[in-house]
Amino acid sequence: MRHFLALTLAAGVLASAIPAQSCNNGSTLLKHDVLPPNGGTFKVAIVPGICVGEAVMKVFDAGGPVDVEMVAVGFAHKLATNGIQAAVDVEIYDGATVSAAGKYTLGTLLFKLSNNSTNLQIQTTGLNTYKLPKPVFVPSGKPVIGFRMIANLANGSCSTGYDANFVTDNQFTCTAGRNVLDALKHGPVDPCTYAGFGARLYPLYYRGDWIIRACVRPRLAVTWTGNPTPGGFVSFKFVAPGQAGDNYFALMSGSTKTGLPTPWGKLPLDLDPLMVCFLSDCRGIWLGSTGAFNPNGESFGSLAIPNLAFLRNSNLTLYAAFFTFKAPAFTPWKSISPASRPIIIR
Repeated sequence: MRHFLALTLAAGVLASAIPAQSCNNGSTLLKHDVLPPNGGTFKVAIVPGICVGEAVMKVFDAGGPVDVEMVAVGFAHKLATNGIQAAVDVEIYDGATVSAAGKYTLGTLLFKLSNNSTNLQIQTTGLNTYKLPKPVFVPSGKPVIGFRMIANLANGSCSTGYDANFVTDNQFTCTAGRNVLDALKHGPVDPCTYAGFGARLYPLYYRGDWIIRACVRPRLAVTWTGNPTPGGFVSFKFVAPGQAGDNYFALMSGSTKTGLPTPWGKLPLDLDPLMVCFLSDCRGIWLGSTGAFNPNGESFGSLAIPNLAFLRNSNLTLYAAFFTFKAPAFTPWKSISPASRPIIIR
């Protein structure tokens, strides 16, 4: 929105034909809108004041690291006229945080379609899907899917509103922390809570959830949080979707340059003195480095970093990974995780 008046057209309500959306086998459909995934004709609400250069985004929580394979957005005309076109950019971020004032800080930009010198052509009236050229890995498990308006060929303007624009599911609710409006001169904000336009957008100018969806595939991963300093602790989460009850064995190394070939695949860690230590003397400070996955395909552990003077400000770097197997047999390994992001001891 160039300014708040760009939204003063009340959200138009119309019946829109939303086609069925399905994901590939093994992937999961993420959505917040109340419309069913199997398609049909439903009432949606147009937000006509979305201007060129502005974006609508959705914050999802997949519960663990995922590959995003396909995304979708609703775009509709106020009279349900079909075939009116727009050009949009597609953006994917690794998570987002929102302040009490409703201002978002977006995570790392993982994908931007225009970086490939192209854009996505969408049209009214309904759901537009886009299969990514290759899956986009979101390590936090919290993909933010965005669609930025590049050109809107509908009648209207930024200041008066367009006859066709992005839509919500027209519910008289607004859940904070999962919808984003990246508005000119305001940045990414939460339309449920942000009052920087002079008034809150909900419920007069915005309601419900953006019709934005994503097909994601859960991925093996090691994630960690904590304070990697001498005397500190690092908490690990081991994720293996679909492997509830299977066992795992985690390893740690100081390098990922070459990896370690095995009969069951390549470990992403190098066989170095740190790996040897974590297979022997150092094993005791790493709780949960072996175990079994819970019904959600997750397990947890922690590393107690010794409070030793030579480690302070050492920048010693560690990486963790794991392989899975079906007990009581230790082999064959069923799967091998990628390496974690680096743990740097400061």
